[in-house]
Formats: sequence, C-alpha cells, structure tokens
Amino acid sequence: MGKAYIILAIILISFNFSFFSQAQESNHESGTLAETDEIVQTTDTIPEMDPSDPELNKLDDMRTLYEQQNRTFKASNPQSVNRSLLRLVQKPELELSPEALYWARFVRDASTKFDERMTFKDTILVSPLYLPLIARGQVLPKDFKLYDDEQFLKPAYQSAPLYKIDTIFKDYQLQEKIENMAFRYVEDHYPAFFHHSMRDLPTDILKPDIIRKNITEAALPEVKANPNFEDVGEPVKFIPERQYWTSGFESTVQFSQNYVSPNWYKGGTSNLNLFSRNYLKYNYNRDNIQFTNEMEIREQVYNAPKDSIHDYKIGDDLFRIHSNLGYKAFEKWYYTFDTEFKTQLFTSFKENSEIKQSALLSPFSIYFGIGMKYDLNKTFANNRHKKLTLTVNLAPVSYTFKYSIQKGENFDLGRHGFAKKEDSDEFKNSLSELGSTVRMDLSMTFNRDVSWTSRLVYTTNYAKANLEFENTLNMAISRYFSTRINVNLRFDDSVTKTEDWDNYFQINQLLSFGFNYRW
Repeated sequence: MGKAYIILAIILISFNFSFFSQAQESNHESGTLAETDEIVQTTDTIPEMDPSDPELNKLDDMRTLYEQQNRTFKASNPQSVNRSLLRLVQKPELELSPEALYWARFVRDASTKFDERMTFKDTILVSPLYLPLIARGQVLPKDFKLYDDEQFLKPAYQSAPLYKIDTIFKDYQLQEKIENMAFRYVEDHYPAFFHHSMRDLPTDILKPDIIRKNITEAALPEVKANPNFEDVGEPVKFIPERQYWTSGFESTVQFSQNYVSPNWYKGGTSNLNLFSRNYLKYNYNRDNIQFTNEMEIREQVYNAPKDSIHDYKIGDDLFRIHSNLGYKAFEKWYYTFDTEFKTQLFTSFKENSEIKQSALLSPFSIYFGIGMKYDLNKTFANNRHKKLTLTVNLAPVSYTFKYSIQKGENFDLGRHGFAKKEDSDEFKNSLSELGSTVRMDLSMTFNRDVSWTSRLVYTTNYAKANLEFENTLNMAISRYFSTRINVNLRFDDSVTKTEDWDNYFQINQLLSFGFNYRW
C-alpha cells in the first residue's frame, strides 16, 4: 500500500511537470498569456486508476506508463489548473526600481532646480522686495539650519522687533530690515509668488566676436646710419581756414565824477553823473582789401542842482558810425575811402533856460575823405597780452556837410560852428566845407587788465581848424568791473566865444567806476 502512494505521487509530479512544459510551448507559439485570474481550462486524458490495481506494483514499467499517458493528453477532457501553478507561469506586473524612483523624485522636486554652485550673496542696488528669488541677494539667512529643535513647534513666520540703530546709515539699515521682514513673510506664506529660478535662465553662452583690424599701412621706413635728407620731401603745410570777418563789442555802464569847462560846446556842468558807452566793430580783411566798420553810442546824464527848470541835463551825447575801405598799396599802406556820420540822440537845454543846445539830428554831420592809411599791428614776444594797434588815415581831400533840423531863437547854432547870415545876426543851419583831414586811432594793451585807447581827428578848411583828441585809460578790477579815466580835449575856432570862457579850447574829463564787458 505504501508503494502505491509513492507511485501516485511520482505520477502527479510528472504530470505537473509535463503540463508546465506544454504551457510554456503553447505561450511561445501564441505569444501571449492570460492576463486575468480566470481559471484556465485544459484537456486531461489521465484515466482514473484504482490503487489496488496490481499493475502499480510494477516499477519497471513506470516509463511506459508515463509515455502512454502523455500520448493521450490532448485527447482527454480538460480539468481546472491549480492556482499556485498558474502564478508560476503568469508574468508579474512591472515595478520601478529604487534607482528609477530616485531620479523621478529628483526631477519633480522644485528644490533641485537651483545649481549647487549658486550663491545668494549678490549686491542689488534697487529695492529687492518683489524681485524674483534669483535676483535677490542673501535670501538664505546666515544662520540657516535644516532642522531646529527649539523652533520646530513655532510658526513659520515671526515679526522681529525693530531694534535701535546708532550709525550714520540708520535710515538705510532700518529700511532694509523692514524690506527683509516683508520678504520673509511673503516667502513663508506665499511661496507660489516666486515663479522663476536659475533653471529658467538661458543656457546659451554668448561669446563676443573678436574684431580684427586689417593692417594695410605701409611698413616703417628703414633707418639708415647716414641718412640723406636731400631726398626727403618737406611735410605738407597745414593752412587753417581763415576768417575774413572779425567782430568785437564793448559795453560800459559807470557812475562817474565829471568836470566840464563853461564853454563846452554841448554844455553841461561839473557834477556826479551816469555814463554809458557801447562800442561795436565789424571788420573785413582779405588779400589786399581791408574794410573797417565801427559804431559808438555814448551817453552821459547828470543831475542839475543849479538848474531851476530842469532836473537833469545831458552832458556827452554821441552817436557815431565810421567806415573805412582800403586797398593795399605797399607793405602797411592802403589807398582809402573814409566816411563818418555823427549826431546826438537826446535834447540838451541851457541851464535855467529853454534854449536848446543840441538835439536829435540837430546838428548832424557827414564826412567823406580820400587818401591813404597806415596800418600797424604789433605783438610782443615777452608778453602775449601786450599788443599795439595804430591806424593813421591821411585824407588831403575831404568834404564835410553839417546840417541842423532845428533852428531859430530857441536853438543855439553858434556853438556848433555855423556861420551867420549876411547882414543878419541869425545863424545858418547848414554848412559845407572842403579841406583836409587827419585821423589817428591808437590802442595799447599793456596787460590783461590795463588798456589805453586814443583818438585824434584834425579837420581844416584852410581858414579854420577843428581838433578832437580823446584819451581813455581802462583798468579792469575783474572781468565785469573796471575803473575808467576819460579825457576829451577839443579845439574849434569856428564857434562863438562866451563871457564865461573866452577860449577856443574845450575839455571834458571823466572818472568813473562800474560795469564793463567786452568780447
């Protein structure tokens, strides 16, 4: 009986092994397996055996019995397969390895987006309150810890007290501390506000393009021991663009003390006054042609304490335009045509009287002269500010026309050189003279602050003479202030003498201080 059980166990094991082999061959042929837990139906042709069958005792015929059962396997009826055997032949589900799970979590972890070499110690010059995380310096605190036992149960954000700062930068440090507190609050409570990190920055490396200049210049000349300078040409001469028109301007407004002789031809008294002078020149010089133009406006106003009728009087009143056109003859001499226009701008009254002494275009004079001019411009090597300019114009033929718009008893024409009418005490209001004229203009600049100008005009009709000699010394105190001394001498034997001053010489002296500007 024991042998029968042993033989039955061997048969069952052989059957299971045969079934497992058949199942593997079937899977290779079909390429698939059942993916569900349903019971697989198979055909079993093993006949039922009686344990008391005497054939079981024949151990030598076990191989024959196994082959007989195997030939009838496919024709037998199917029976259910054991679940334990089915789990052996089923393919298990796919699972990720620990290494794969590590790298998957590494990619999904937001903290890995920052490079391990990244530093947060950048310097930012603007307010970093709402800047991205990567643009804010020192985001992590200096005492950063991954885990702290004492602070584990405390809330994530705590407002720190504003401590007292005793430095010269206390306002800046207090503002920085408040900004850091606000930033930490946003960082702890609203981390989703930070959308960018270093991983979002572009990874392309921009390399500058190297610009290489192509050297096309000729090679340096060879230096010889004994060079021959006769073969070397002279360098090209640099000639700057020349300016043919030159201009200059001077303006003076000064308070002054004035002395006027009693017979000054335009009247006036000695007193404190206000003096103003504006001078403009515009000259042209090219090749052999020289064209000089100048305009001068000079006014002197002073109070009249001795005048019971007028509160102020006009002393020196001049409006003058002068032009000189020259063509070079030789060296410093020019053939010239000279012209000048002179008049007054304001009305001047005699003291304690309504009689006018001068007025606008009363009188005015026009002068023309033909002759030659000597022109000298000298500079000094030892002093670059020292300069001498001398112009002498000789006009052997000149013509002067003088006219006065106002006339009559209320206008004094005698002091201006007008002749009386024949058989009458009245004066003519026009005058024409043909004669000669000598004109000299001198300008001497001693240094940057002191200069002297002189003007002499001599006119004669070979019967009477008129001489004006004006000298001015200007001493600059600063760029805009100066002291001015002006002396004007005049000789005119065509005027009528007065009881107060029985002389043909006239003088006008001026000492002033005030504003002075020139360019």
